[in-house]
Amino acid sequence: MSFIRFDLSWLSPPDAESGADRPLLELLAGIRTHGSIAGAAKAARLSYRHAWGMLSRWEQLLGRPVVVPEQGRGAKLAPLGERLLEADLRIRRRLEPTLARLSAELDREFAGSLGKAEPALRIVASHDLALLQLRDLAQQSGLALDLHVRGSSESLAAYARGECELAGFHLIAGRTDLDLRHWLAPRQDAVLRFATRRQGLMVKRGNPKRIGSISDLARPAVRFVNRQEGSGTRVLLDRLLGEAGVRPRQIRGYAVEEYTHLAVAATVASGMADAGFGIEAAAARHGLAFVPIATENYLLACRHARLKTKPVVALRKLMASAAFRKATAGLAGYDLLGAGKLMRSGALIGMPPR
Repeated sequence: MSFIRFDLSWLSPPDAESGADRPLLELLAGIRTHGSIAGAAKAARLSYRHAWGMLSRWEQLLGRPVVVPEQGRGAKLAPLGERLLEADLRIRRRLEPTLARLSAELDREFAGSLGKAEPALRIVASHDLALLQLRDLAQQSGLALDLHVRGSSESLAAYARGECELAGFHLIAGRTDLDLRHWLAPRQDAVLRFATRRQGLMVKRGNPKRIGSISDLARPAVRFVNRQEGSGTRVLLDRLLGEAGVRPRQIRGYAVEEYTHLAVAATVASGMADAGFGIEAAAARHGLAFVPIATENYLLACRHARLKTKPVVALRKLMASAAFRKATAGLAGYDLLGAGKLMRSGALIGMPPR
């Protein structure tokens, strides 16, 4: 694991110190996860007063709100807040693979002279709300996780290149649309259970367009928002479209992409789209109706040789803990039964896509 890390900073007000974007973006991500400023402030180890003042200052600088308080319900991100997090995610998706390779090169160059501090456990993973909760819980328990969000295939590719210790990806229960043999080998790699979750259509409350199936996305009056190419959700959607006989060009908004489930839900909630495809928990977070389409398994890949290392043992113990079940109890459409347990990966990895 690398002792050298690079950090990216891109959103800084006049006269701000380097890295001034991180507290804001961490706070926005916390609001997205916890649904309140107080919960986000606690996770970021900031006082509520400081967090509120930071948000107010940024809103003055940007000229638009980044957070929308909800009467008796905490707070949610305004469209600008979602866009800021999406911009940060796009920047990191493009630059982090290069920086990770450079970090590894420098780590080898300075091996043995950088001290004995325990480095963070690096995870590259497809976007998942329960995994974000696990990261926050790990931080509170003293386990350092370095989590980076990319698509399923990108995460597995980063894992195969040695850029992370674990990779998060998802597959429809009973089948796979990712040929895992590109990145994993049964004798070398293990697969851990993490969660079962529901994917489907996120639509406005009351479903005014009466969207009830994948085929309905081809109706001219329906505006759609998509996930980015390379994400597991996009792969699943494309397969479902093919099975329904729907061509991408028939869908109004197929080329409009967002990088997380929550961003898709926020786009529908803001009225910029009539439907999106993603997980039920994201729809519930934004008060949307949900049409279930498929159940899938979210999994973590890890080398067999790392399973008995102290950080991985601690992570698996945390996955199976009552504290984690409590933290994720409010996530609609999730089942965490068996989280952290080993799967029989030989058949899974050796199975070609159907």
